[in-house]
Amino acid sequence: MINLLVFSAIVVFYFWSKESEISPIEAYLALGLYGIYILVYLFMPPFATATSSKMGLLYGLVPAVSVCAVLFPHFNQQSPEIVTRCLGWAGLVLVFIILMSFKLFVW
Repeated sequence: MINLLVFSAIVVFYFWSKESEISPIEAYLALGLYGIYILVYLFMPPFATATSSKMGLLYGLVPAVSVCAVLFPHFNQQSPEIVTRCLGWAGLVLVFIILMSFKLFVW
């Protein structure tokens, strides 16, 4: 359920800050994919029989950081914004694929 709070905080911060220079369509796609990811992770069976801190990091932290990288690429001062956004999209899509693979074939 912490994922829902993190999702809500990201949405509120995005609409409150208005500092993001990405297109609204890209922002809505990222938020929509993250929302679908959370719904699949939390409410679609089967669920993981065992948990670990590594699973929490993979399924909770990585998608949240990826969405933040897509929505707020200017926070990363070390690399260009396009690189940060592309890495954010790659992280979000990759974790979604991993989650679906585990839901369909492993759990």
